[in-house]
Amino acid sequence: MMEDYSKLWDDCLAMIREKYGERFRHWFDVWYGDVQFESYDPDTRTLLVQVPSKYVYEYLEMNGAKDIRWATQEVFKTSVVLQYRIIAAEPSFADVAAYLQQHGYDSRKDPYHIRIADAHKRMDDGLKYFLPDGHQWLQGYDRVAEWLTDNRGRGLLCVGTPGLGKTLVCTKILPVILGNGGRPIPSVNAAELHARLDELKKERILIIDDLGKEPRKYFGNIDNSFFELCNNAEHTGNLLIITTNLSTTPVADPRYPDSIQNRYGLEVLDRLKVITSVAIFKGDSLRK
Repeated sequence: MMEDYSKLWDDCLAMIREKYGERFRHWFDVWYGDVQFESYDPDTRTLLVQVPSKYVYEYLEMNGAKDIRWATQEVFKTSVVLQYRIIAAEPSFADVAAYLQQHGYDSRKDPYHIRIADAHKRMDDGLKYFLPDGHQWLQGYDRVAEWLTDNRGRGLLCVGTPGLGKTLVCTKILPVILGNGGRPIPSVNAAELHARLDELKKERILIIDDLGKEPRKYFGNIDNSFFELCNNAEHTGNLLIITTNLSTTPVADPRYPDSIQNRYGLEVLDRLKVITSVAIFKGDSLRK
């Protein structure tokens, strides 16, 4: 089927070229001539194409999106999720971090399906950027890099004892790796969930730090805010990126004072296993 999907993308380009005619042939060749089909996932309707540079990508997003949506709708007979792989060298971690500091990150752009090239290296670049005096690559980091390479539409649950870099990775490094754009990915401490629940349900990507540290009761009533966020994510596809010191098993372990199941119930744990990939951090210390 891969060759068939490639042919469908060629048909899309032919429709756009025909729409503008020979008068604009040079314009078409400049902006669309080097855009190459890479893959199509019919289950998620995700079309991945290669573009030669970030400059071409930005032009197509700004000026070609309407034509591409029209052509793919006609040819694929469905609304597709278009993703780009930029072939030119990626900017350094420091370059992207500086851009984000000025402009922020647009979590509304392509929020559900994440595919980052060279994720292992980019994570290591991030660790070097925030820990210039040295760091160790701990067990669990490879799992995060796998998630960045292809998250399969799922969020991320980072589990481990304190001091292993969960908060650094999820609240500092991942937002930079994921890209840049208009507004930052919301990052909240778990203690804020109750007060901001309705607002947070609307976020298509949400980072929750220190799950398990929030109060379990408000005014004598059990707080179900985290359950509601999990339930909402399961139904909407919104991505949750979570850090916690809680164990993913109910088995007693001296390293973990409590477990997700004990604190929130088996139903929440089962939902997390469906909507997230689990990365268990292990080691003595992040710093060398």
